[in-house]
Amino acid sequence: MPHFYRKYPTSGILQRERNRTQAHVIESWEELIGQQIGPEGRYTVRRRVGEGGMGVVFEAWEAERERSVAIKVLSGDGLSDPEILQRFRREGSRFSRLRHPNVVRVYGMGRARGLLYIASEFVDGVNLYDRMKEQGGAFPIDQALSICRDIAVGLDVAHASQVVHRDLKPENVMLTHDGDIVKLLDFGIAKDLNASVALTVRGAYIGTPAYSSPEQIRGETIDGRSDVFSLGVILYEMVTGEVPFKGKRTTEILYNTIKVDPINPSRINESISAPVARLIAQMI
Repeated sequence: MPHFYRKYPTSGILQRERNRTQAHVIESWEELIGQQIGPEGRYTVRRRVGEGGMGVVFEAWEAERERSVAIKVLSGDGLSDPEILQRFRREGSRFSRLRHPNVVRVYGMGRARGLLYIASEFVDGVNLYDRMKEQGGAFPIDQALSICRDIAVGLDVAHASQVVHRDLKPENVMLTHDGDIVKLLDFGIAKDLNASVALTVRGAYIGTPAYSSPEQIRGETIDGRSDVFSLGVILYEMVTGEVPFKGKRTTEILYNTIKVDPINPSRINESISAPVARLIAQMI
């Protein structure tokens, strides 16, 4: 394991940076509730609904169109970080190009009380992570494949626009309450494949350990195949109830992803057919 630290030095700061970002809470954000933001006060903020790696999410009401809207506000740390600020701005511009039922739609972005925000479609549903917890084990194979197919369709739309998600995980997959439509969200670290200048430090690692591809962990240039790997991990987890690459520490998970072959999923769940097992093997 010490060799892993030396070979991939950026991995050692991953958890510290993630904890720093998530732990930073701006109490004044609650003051946004009830306020009107956006062009001509278009959005009335109703309630805080979540928090991600880059900001806090509120539900707002757009009276003109009579619809709920998700408002993602950049975290306080990001306001003084040019790299994160650039990434946030690009999230809005890149994500707004994606128009498909399996991708959450972005309506616009702007500033409110000195804070950057992105307004997007509000999804009334549950994320895949919470659905997995409710399930308490493996999904029925047909259901898992159906969810996987819809995620793949959404990714195909993104990849056709030269956008890679780079942080595909169950928390970023929403299942709507009305028919369980699958929607991808939070392309918060999406990267334009045509960009001549990378927005992240070369060799830096951005992602979620259990779902990251080997090339992503190594800090290499990635493309849509990295998202396919992450989707393979999600499918593996849906049909077995566990992730293929485990560890007690972040670095152990990253090491195992690069160096260790996962257990054949059919050994964990005997109902998994050979074709499904081969599909997963091709993805990861």
